[in-house]
Amino acid sequence: MLYGWIGRILWVNLSSGKVWESDTLPYTRDFIGGRGIAAKLMWDITSNDSSARPLIFMTGPLGGTIAPFGGRTVVAGYAPQGYPHEWYSRSTFGGYWGPELKYAGYDGIVILGRSSEPVYIYIDDGKPEIREAASLWGLGHFDTQQELKSILGDQVRVVSIGQAGENRSRIAVIETETESAAGQGGFGAVMGGKQLKAIAVRGTGLVQVADADLLMRRSKAIREELRRGSIIARNAALDPEKVRKYGERWYACTQQCGVRCMSRHYSHVPGPISGRERAGQLHCCAPCFGGRDTLGESSFYSWRMDFEASFDLACMANDFGINHWDFVFGLIPWLKHCSETGVQTELDGISIDVNDPHFWAELMRKIAFREGVGNILAEGGYRAARELNEGRAFVDEIYAGWGYAGHLDGHGDRVNRVVFPFWLTLGLQWAVDTRDPFNSSHGYQHAAMMWSPFGYRIEDHGKTEAESPLSWAQLQRYGERIYGSSSAFDPRSGYRGKAQPAIWHSNRSAIKDSLFVCDWMLPCMFSLNQEDGWCRADGMEGIDFEWYLFTATTGVDVGRKEFYQAGERICNLERALQVRDFNRTRMDDEEIIPYLAKKEWWESPLLKEKMGAKPKEFRELLSEFYRLRKWSVETGRPTLSGLQELNLGEEAQLLKNRQLIE
Repeated sequence: MLYGWIGRILWVNLSSGKVWESDTLPYTRDFIGGRGIAAKLMWDITSNDSSARPLIFMTGPLGGTIAPFGGRTVVAGYAPQGYPHEWYSRSTFGGYWGPELKYAGYDGIVILGRSSEPVYIYIDDGKPEIREAASLWGLGHFDTQQELKSILGDQVRVVSIGQAGENRSRIAVIETETESAAGQGGFGAVMGGKQLKAIAVRGTGLVQVADADLLMRRSKAIREELRRGSIIARNAALDPEKVRKYGERWYACTQQCGVRCMSRHYSHVPGPISGRERAGQLHCCAPCFGGRDTLGESSFYSWRMDFEASFDLACMANDFGINHWDFVFGLIPWLKHCSETGVQTELDGISIDVNDPHFWAELMRKIAFREGVGNILAEGGYRAARELNEGRAFVDEIYAGWGYAGHLDGHGDRVNRVVFPFWLTLGLQWAVDTRDPFNSSHGYQHAAMMWSPFGYRIEDHGKTEAESPLSWAQLQRYGERIYGSSSAFDPRSGYRGKAQPAIWHSNRSAIKDSLFVCDWMLPCMFSLNQEDGWCRADGMEGIDFEWYLFTATTGVDVGRKEFYQAGERICNLERALQVRDFNRTRMDDEEIIPYLAKKEWWESPLLKEKMGAKPKEFRELLSEFYRLRKWSVETGRPTLSGLQELNLGEEAQLLKNRQLIE
């Protein structure tokens, strides 16, 4: 019997109307689920048909079980937001849709072709249908959800696109009912291009697990340890005034969480711009619609809106289906800069005023419908600046690479603090990815900045060395234990020891996105609940929580080494896709260097100097990364022998036959 996985993948061809199923089992040992299986499916599909552009939704073996954080889903395909290539990439979302898909009988969905008219897919306990959606086309996300629930019943779970997706904005998202969205990548535009408005799912089945008692015990122990030991959970707090006025409460962004972080739910919030009473969730970057303090060093996000206006705007972005990160951390700062420098003071006759929420609302509407200048802005901030040729130098400061605004890199993103030398590791992850690698970056950035003497609380951005959870000496011992390098957590180490954690966390990110588990909470290395700061629970070490959950759920007899090697395999397969489809080389990776060479935003309290990457040293660091990855130092590509060692022999041979690798 199969445990954790359902065992079936649904295939839908929108061009022909044909639906069929395939077996999940052949993929599970090597690729686990989610991100891993999606990459393998994409390789197989597009190797046989290079013109195919499938959109893949894939869950993981923990989804629909009691395992903590297990309800996420990956969306994968060729990403319209990508620049200079719309290469294969991925995004993820939480909510309850993924578990519901498993209850309905499927581990994932592969969508091929394009419908000749608007449609939605409805799956009811293993019975899939393609239904016409003419009456839904043109609706926002919220009305689409409500309309489908009125037709199909309140139990149905829906992911859908708004008008931005219909009009194929490169920053269009795929939205769930909980505000969690597949935000990066522009996959809402892929659904819009296929004329697929929504996927509605209802299921009454169960996900069988190998050892229910063991999984329950492990899940409870891990959840309790994270509640008490996580800096994020311990520092999270509700606002008494918002509790009184808007019913602020904790609200998990995905099924089976149980750990408090920044995610909140609000009710009966007046919408001063829309005129609608709002209810919904804020998490991730959504709270930044109201502006943010950047430690007093800049007016970068200095607009100030009251809570009701900013909440209304966040809801509007969700309804239109617009990527919050690109809009708030890319487009708006760029337009603010253009206005303040006199380069561009109005759009379509409307003055650029980032302090006016009505300006934001009109801008979002224009983007969603590609109206006037919105037709250009719908391409995303990076492409829009290049097309308009306005504020290019500033855009190069805030967009790190591949068409994505800076995120956890010490430079463009002015909210998530990280200082030299620690952003070198995150810069390596940026260099070799196809999008912002925040899934990989969170773990290392949190460890180096929150747990160290540089540490800061989520709420107040300030902590003294005396209050720091771990000393540098402790962190360096743990760096040796985790990565094999004490320099990984040495604030004076420069370029030493930065490649190992880049690989370790990238591999773990692929594991997390395949199981699925939360990229904020895991991997769990450190704990406020333990005297020595090393995370553990019920005999389990925190860095292995993922393995313990996987084995209890699936019953698969796999050792730690083989299990974590799956993450390395997934990262290598994704790299192979980039080499096969877009001839990716080391030269592409090095395009990140000018961005990193600019002075960092914050400075190290120890070095007391703002640092930028030195091109020669960063290239040497990149070479070290390639050697550790067993990639060619000259080309930055996987090697035949390296891929074969990871059981990717067929993929390696295809690349060899095309003279793409040696």
